Amino acid sequence: MTITADQLRAWSEQLCTLPPIDFAAALAALGIAGSIVSQTADFATVEPPPAGASRLGLTLENLGKNRGYLGTLEVTLGGAGVTRGELDQRFGAGNLLPRVDYDRPFVVNYRVELAGAPYRCTVSASFADEPTAASTAVQISLRRDVVRSPEPARSGR
Repeated sequence: MTITADQLRAWSEQLCTLPPIDFAAALAALGIAGSIVSQTADFATVEPPPAGASRLGLTLENLGKNRGYLGTLEVTLGGAGVTRGELDQRFGAGNLLPRVDYDRPFVVNYRVELAGAPYRCTVSASFADEPTAASTAVQISLRRDVVRSPEPARSGR
C-alpha cells in the first residue's frame, strides 16, 4: 500500500462508518501494518510508516463521549506525495482556509459525509506554499467528528 488520493478517500470513508475504536482496532480496520509506538498519553506513531509516508500519527479524542477513542489520523507525506489537483478530483473542490500566521502552512479542507454514518471526516491537506492544482501536500490529517442525530419530534400536549 502507498499513500495516494484514492487511499486517503478510502480511509476517510472507513473512518465515517467505524464505531468508536482504539488505535490497534483502527490500524486493523484501515489495513495499516506496523507497530504502535506511544509518544504521549493521547498520541502515538506507527513504525514503520506506510509507503509514501515519513510519519503516521494517531491522536485520541479528548472530549465528549468519544474521549479515549481515535480522533485523528495524521500522515506526513514523503516521496512523490499527493497534489491538490488529485485531492480535488477525489474529494471535490477543497476550501482554502485563512492562514493564521505568515510562517504557517496553507491548509485546504475537504469534508466527507456518508448518509447514516455515525461520523463525518474532515480531511485537511497542508501545503508549504499557496496551493495550485500541481502543489504537493506535505501533510494530511483525517479527523473524525461525531454526526449529531436529529432531535426526536416532540408531541404536543
